[in-house]
Amino acid sequence: MRLSPPLLQLASVVMLFLTPGRITCFTAQISKHLSRPSPKHRWLPKIQTRLFSSSGDGDNIIPITVLSGFLGSGKTSLLQHMLLRNEGKKIAVIVNDVASVNVDSKLVRGQIVSTDGGESQQSDNNATPAGIVELQNGCACCSISGELLSSVSELMTLSDLRQEDEKFDHIVIEMSGVAEPRSVRNIFQEAMMYNMPLLDRVRLDTLVTVVDCSTYMDYLKSKRLADVDESPELFYRNEQERKRAEDEDDNDWMEGSYDKSLGGGVCDLIVEQTEVADVVLLNKMDLLPGKLVDVEELVVALNPRAKVLATQFGKVDNLDEILACTKGQGVAIDGVVDDHKDFVKAADASNCSDPNCTDASHGHSHSHSHASHSSDKSTTICTDPDCSDDSHSHEHSHNHSPEEPIICTDPDCSDETHSHEHSHSHSAEKTTHAGIGTYVYRARRPFHPTRLISVLQHLPVVRGVPKKDNSVMNDSDAQVFKKVLRSKGFTWIADSNVKANYWSHSGSSFELQCLGRWWATLPQDLWPDEARDSILSDFDVADHTEENAAAGSNVSVGDRRQEIVFIGPGLGSADSQTKVESVLDSCLLNDEEWDDFCSKWSNEAALQNAYENTLNTRMLTY
Repeated sequence: MRLSPPLLQLASVVMLFLTPGRITCFTAQISKHLSRPSPKHRWLPKIQTRLFSSSGDGDNIIPITVLSGFLGSGKTSLLQHMLLRNEGKKIAVIVNDVASVNVDSKLVRGQIVSTDGGESQQSDNNATPAGIVELQNGCACCSISGELLSSVSELMTLSDLRQEDEKFDHIVIEMSGVAEPRSVRNIFQEAMMYNMPLLDRVRLDTLVTVVDCSTYMDYLKSKRLADVDESPELFYRNEQERKRAEDEDDNDWMEGSYDKSLGGGVCDLIVEQTEVADVVLLNKMDLLPGKLVDVEELVVALNPRAKVLATQFGKVDNLDEILACTKGQGVAIDGVVDDHKDFVKAADASNCSDPNCTDASHGHSHSHSHASHSSDKSTTICTDPDCSDDSHSHEHSHNHSPEEPIICTDPDCSDETHSHEHSHSHSAEKTTHAGIGTYVYRARRPFHPTRLISVLQHLPVVRGVPKKDNSVMNDSDAQVFKKVLRSKGFTWIADSNVKANYWSHSGSSFELQCLGRWWATLPQDLWPDEARDSILSDFDVADHTEENAAAGSNVSVGDRRQEIVFIGPGLGSADSQTKVESVLDSCLLNDEEWDDFCSKWSNEAALQNAYENTLNTRMLTY
């Protein structure tokens, strides 16, 4: 269904001015009238109108599911399972190499066009586009030819040539092991923004990530780069495959070769594949006896939005659990800000212990994932000690036995059977079986860059933070930061009053990203109407004006803020959260520095001189 009149699409073009040792960025606002509603810009807040699910005739839209995951995680096994047991669905699959799927020859029909230019086999008179294998059960398998959307278009052409009852019901795209799902999502969002006709017929629906349970924790803690030299197993299955690829690169030297380096770490890649997903399959669960719950709980902490299923050999009993399961309402239509808001909401909910809380965003019903501890069916892992649902597994709930002392937080309690050891806690401890907790740090003053860097040096990172150790932190506080597995969120640094920075730390990597300008620095008539409420929800006061702030009267800061999510062992405890808060509070500008900062409110050059920032900043240009 189209919306009328057309929306005013707000696009942000980020421009850089490089000065010695500094980066100044600003956002030029460009408004475009489009002939149909376009997806929100990827760093705009979530727009309530779900554009991807509302364009075109819903009955004729073919949903697309994308499979991500490292090489060897089990994506190909999952594809084989889909093609052999397709439950009557006519599935078209796009892969890097048709031969790698190893489809049973008894299923093949029609023309098989070899990817190496060899002769094709013909079993009937129906021609098919190059690189496509048609199967007897109505499915098809296609090699990616050039651009991803070109391959999708080829499959749509093939579907049009079929009889009405043989047209494709679904398209599945298997990405390479080093593919970034966020980039795939961006391709489809840009196609929608530019009004590509193909998007009237297909919809990116569900993003699925397959992880190898037996290697997940090792990759998350890896310090290696995700390139062919340090991590060849991400690119090649064996040495022979690597040698063949290198020979092909040598033969194609005139056309240039593919740069097999992502620039980031292995940990960055596996975290992105985990976080940007609607469904996460914990594959090879049989190789991790007794420890599956640890991986599961870490995955849930990294991506609380996802459905989590445990599998063996890539087998999913019900394909509806992964194929088009979001109905166009999942992460495919989200952006950076949407991802952040969802994670913050989940972290706040996990730390809420108020029995009288009525905040609908805080989930007080017992939460669960859908991980399976059986190869036959999915069971729900439940940690609610009072749950009586027979369909829920309580195997890993680890409730206190009657013999264990009851932890009591009542300061006036005189019951000797109650343990008062932790009665000083500020909130109930929220940790999982694996000890994974989350915490959101918030503040409305900027960080002093020098003091911030001294804290960042205590994260377990080897990339992205200056090496010089000028830090003064006690051992107890330092241990909390060394255990952080993931931290991310908006951050305000005193070298700029304009840049909306994003703190992104995964495992051994840290990166400071610039998303553009804070919304407070832009006139409200340039805000997209559909996102106005969401933008204002991040303001300290709704009537904030830059004029009053610059004049020093009733200083409010708009949406400028520290809002950083921390994930790691022990971070559910009040003690660890207090330590994180105290350390980061010490990085904020003190009262004297704040007065100085406010006096330079509209002078970016003065702020850069007064608060030199040696952290490298990467502009997000999408």
